[in-house]
Amino acid sequence: MENYFNYFTEIEEHFQKRRGQVRPLSPLDWSLIESLRDAGVPLAVVLRGVDQAFDRRSKRRRPVGKVNSLAYCTQTILAEHERQKESRAGRNDPAAQAAEGDLDVPQLLKLLESARRRLESLLGGPKAAELPALRTVVEKVLGSLKGIMQEIEASQSLDYEGLELKLNTLEERIVAAILSGMTEESLLEAKQETQQEIQRHKRGLKAEHIAMLESKLMRKKLLQTFGVPRLSLFYLPLN
Repeated sequence: MENYFNYFTEIEEHFQKRRGQVRPLSPLDWSLIESLRDAGVPLAVVLRGVDQAFDRRSKRRRPVGKVNSLAYCTQTILAEHERQKESRAGRNDPAAQAAEGDLDVPQLLKLLESARRRLESLLGGPKAAELPALRTVVEKVLGSLKGIMQEIEASQSLDYEGLELKLNTLEERIVAAILSGMTEESLLEAKQETQQEIQRHKRGLKAEHIAMLESKLMRKKLLQTFGVPRLSLFYLPLN
């Protein structure tokens, strides 16, 4: 398992370095990175793919335009991943099975407590009043978060992969509550905005990757609209 806490930041920094411009990645780029991680693409493979994409671009006589999105490197990254899988077929890869984390228990609990407080603040806000189902689910999620934090305090070692799965499940429950309470018009508008954002970057991507990006970007859009913090080790709020 890749290091949960540097997968995103290392890809972002490496891409910015190769692009020659320090500018925050777009929500679509973050969704793409998350999709690569979910697909099991190792960090080293992503970085090599980024390098190969930019190296090929630099060899062109007249590179057209600027690289504005990580999506520019997607095909190269996926091709590199396929080559790696083929070269490792039939072999064990201990490095790929090693789990590593860089947060200790107090730090992790602090991040979870910050997320819990932000969720709790939603209960008295207008968004929860608009969607009674959201309020009900958030109350249950707060109870689950408390239980997770108690498990972490009592554990001898941290299971980052298991923790991410639990947090992701809680986030999915919140997203489902939001979707169930939205009007058809609001839901259609959100879907159209998501598809428009992806339209510019989907050339050359497989249908399954496009669907994955749409799902993840839609989730982010809904959570941001309703002020819900991301329940993931990648996105835990720092304050």
